[in-house]
Amino acid sequence: MQTYELTQKILAIGPTYEVRNVPDPAGIADDNQAPMLTIKGKLLSATPSLSINQGVDGPAVGSMKGNFTRTKFECKAADDRLVGSISFPMIALKKSFTLTADGKEYKADGGYLAGEFVCKDEATGEVVMKITKQLALRDKFRIEAAERIPSELALLAAVAVDQRFFQE
Repeated sequence: MQTYELTQKILAIGPTYEVRNVPDPAGIADDNQAPMLTIKGKLLSATPSLSINQGVDGPAVGSMKGNFTRTKFECKAADDRLVGSISFPMIALKKSFTLTADGKEYKADGGYLAGEFVCKDEATGEVVMKITKQLALRDKFRIEAAERIPSELALLAAVAVDQRFFQE
C-alpha cells in the first residue's frame, strides 16, 4: 500500500492542500520536507475545481471537478483521461461515498462522525483504500491506497471527502 499525508494550508487563497509521502506505513510524514504534490482549488467557484501539481508549482499531473451539490467528482489525469470518480449520496444518515476506478466500484462507509473511510473490494474483502482524518488545527488526512488505485485518485478522493463533509 502507498501511504500519504494530505494537509490543508491555512493561509492560502482558495483551498490548497500539500501532499507528503509517508515512507514508513507506521510513521508520519516530515512537515519540514517539501511537498511532493500540491492540490489547488479555484477561489469563488460555484463548483469545486482543483488541480494537482508536482511539488509546489510544478506541472499539472491531474485535476478534479465536482458538481454544484458536491455529490459527484470526476478525476482526470494530465492528458484529460478519466481516472475515476467519487460520488456521495445526496441525503444519508451515515457519511459514505462510492469510488469508481478502472470500471470497478468500491463503497466506503465513514459512519456518523466520518473519522475513517475504508473502501473494500466486495468480492474479495480486500481493503483498497483508507482515508483517516487526523486530529489537527487544519484539515489533515492519512491516505493508504493499494497499487491498483491511481495515487491521484486516492489523493483527490480525500480532498472530495474534505470538500463534502468538512468545509461547512
